[in-house]
Amino acid sequence: MSIIVHPDQASDFAQIASLLTDKQKVSLVTARGVQVELPQGLRQVLDAAAQALLGGREVIVGTKDTYVTTQQAADYLGVSRPTMVRILDLGELPCERPGSHRRIKLADLADYQQKAASRRASLDRLLETSDELAAHDGGFVATR
Repeated sequence: MSIIVHPDQASDFAQIASLLTDKQKVSLVTARGVQVELPQGLRQVLDAAAQALLGGREVIVGTKDTYVTTQQAADYLGVSRPTMVRILDLGELPCERPGSHRRIKLADLADYQQKAASRRASLDRLLETSDELAAHDGGFVATR
């Protein structure tokens, strides 16, 4: 299921998000008056979803074995759909092809995002080290 906040719902989502981040207990109350306290894990999930929605991002609700479209996967990673298709065509991310459409497992997408973040962090550290070495050598970089 894919969710987007419509502008007329933004204030309701903002109020809910502030309640979820508050340190006090949060409960659901049914129309019949039944009250159930939200467990911490569910509050964290709802808070993350509310924050993403308020930030204008689409939220995909599903288990890790849920399959998403290439557009949903692209939105999840923050890339264009053609870039997502290129990632799939290069075999960097597994997908299934029921018919002519590609479907990506949410668990694989989350793993890919985590590995990409790790690669970016490693590259940032490498660039920092390179800058430090260049500064130490008087700004000159040794080449062959």
